[in-house]
Amino acid sequence: MNGTLTEANIPRCCCCAFPRPPCPPAHHPPPSSLPSDCSTSLQGISQATTEAMRRRTMTVVVVLLILLCGEDVRADYSVQLATTALYYAKAAYCKAEAIPSWTCASCARNPGLQKVRVFTNAAHSTQAFVGVNESMIVVSFRGTVDINNWLHNLDYIRVAYIQDGCVGCLVHTGFDCELKSLWAEMWGYLQELVAEKGIERILVTGHSLGGAMANIAAANLMSQNSLFPSAVKVLLYTFGQPRVGNEAFANWLLASFCRGGHELYRVTHKRDVVPHLPPMFVGYLHVPHEVWYDNDGDTVHKNCTDTFGTPCSALTANEDPNCSGSIYPTSIEDHLKYLGVCKGCFFFFQ
Repeated sequence: MNGTLTEANIPRCCCCAFPRPPCPPAHHPPPSSLPSDCSTSLQGISQATTEAMRRRTMTVVVVLLILLCGEDVRADYSVQLATTALYYAKAAYCKAEAIPSWTCASCARNPGLQKVRVFTNAAHSTQAFVGVNESMIVVSFRGTVDINNWLHNLDYIRVAYIQDGCVGCLVHTGFDCELKSLWAEMWGYLQELVAEKGIERILVTGHSLGGAMANIAAANLMSQNSLFPSAVKVLLYTFGQPRVGNEAFANWLLASFCRGGHELYRVTHKRDVVPHLPPMFVGYLHVPHEVWYDNDGDTVHKNCTDTFGTPCSALTANEDPNCSGSIYPTSIEDHLKYLGVCKGCFFFFQ
């Protein structure tokens, strides 16, 4: 499926003309012992002076811990993990009956997924699956497959995202509605899996519409993090994801991920048009961190919003104009090929 879009024919919201289903309601090691050859020169130092030095050192350590409390440093982008997430995102396009047995074509790239459960809503044409691979829970959402999805994609009107601490947050009505068509059942199953011993990570992923749903799902996990062990980390990797919410939502989600030491990466490819919709001028802003591939390979990329080492309290969402925003987005083909994989097969992957 090839094609280009120009500024004149970028789709505008037209969903009001068509019927669609209603939306469901730092560790500091102890100081090393002094080397033996220093012992003689230090014999003149009084015990009181030594104790004062020790207290001063401990004070500095405590102050640093207070300043860094809740300001965990995020991990670097992993090409290997991104590729793993991409194949899980592809698997969400498989036929529903092939996913629980993990026998679909892309399943072989990520062997060993167990306890797989598929969630579908025929009225909304939505599909997702949840499974466990060793210590990691996988949550993957399918992208756009039919006109029903497109009607929700084009519903640019924003709705309030009501969660503690997310003041003034708004999200895309259509994407939020699509997620709600599946989330109640998914949430119950996730709680069951997280309660099991040995779970360390939750990977949330999706391509296109699936990426948008994954983004809001990850936000839901952040708002419910008190129900999960603090050691469980959320990894959000999306591909060709459209914008999901407003600036307040982007800032809140970014800070929430940072404070918990979670990871979020939004992978974009060349001139893919979808990540530029809905447009910013109607009140949307992406959540960092964008990773831009300006080529068709799977290794050469640009980390667009590197905030490594920056305190979480100082972070604000900001789209990097030197990444995918530096060129005019005109390509549908680039939307269907990520990390050198699966040219044109996302929509009808078996």
